[in-house]
Amino acid sequence: MRLGWEAQNASRRLMWLAIITDIGLIIAYSVIYFQEPFAPFTNTLLADILTVTAAVCSALAASLVWSMYEKTDAPRRIWGFFAFGLWLWVVGEITWSYGNLTLPNGEVPIGIPDAFWIIAYYFLGQALISQYKILVHPTQSELTSWVARSVLFLCLSFVLIFSTLRWLDISSSLVDTLVNAFYPAGDLTLALAAIWLTRNFQGGALGRPWIGLLVFTFSDLMYAWLQLSGAYAWSLDQGNLVSGISDIVYFSAYLVLSIGSFSQWLFLKYSLRSPSKAP
Repeated sequence: MRLGWEAQNASRRLMWLAIITDIGLIIAYSVIYFQEPFAPFTNTLLADILTVTAAVCSALAASLVWSMYEKTDAPRRIWGFFAFGLWLWVVGEITWSYGNLTLPNGEVPIGIPDAFWIIAYYFLGQALISQYKILVHPTQSELTSWVARSVLFLCLSFVLIFSTLRWLDISSSLVDTLVNAFYPAGDLTLALAAIWLTRNFQGGALGRPWIGLLVFTFSDLMYAWLQLSGAYAWSLDQGNLVSGISDIVYFSAYLVLSIGSFSQWLFLKYSLRSPSKAP
């Protein structure tokens, strides 16, 4: 190994480097958000750039794992869907940031960014279904039943969250409430399904990055409530504590996703185990 590192030491040091880097990014984001060291536009620009960077890190880490597999390896399909979904989120972040910087008061309405974010859930769901097929080898009826239960959970979660948001703020737009209710419901459904696979069928690799969706669930719930109630700070010079916590948690969720995927890439790169054996 270069620098005299053994595989295990190289993997450990690179993981610590990634963790320290992510902590540094969170600190930098927090300082910009709460201290506002520059002009208002510059502060918002830097915060948006950091958010896009975090999203790129998660998508890039998943893409690195995808690249480790041969075309004939079954896990390549899982990570292909997963990475593509995350890249769609990157596009969503870029388009949202553009609107945040160019629209009056930085207020971004429901629109193009949400289209990219929502479509991404289809590909993330396909990744999870592919993982289920590899781990369980279900019959068609078993697969249909599992997907149906997941969809039912998604629908029930969505109805519960939507009803709660409407109760908290009945004056908000119906479309806004529908979209804002979908995100935490989708995050929670995918995250719990992935964790269930990990615990019951030794899902391993894909279980770790999806933990980040639990963080997204909390952040999206906070954002939905703040946005619908009119308390969300669209620019940093309008910032408040609760809005800041929501944005920092959201920013951190991307980094949790990236660490989970990066840890799997390190395992594949430095382990003696065959990549095709490690979904």
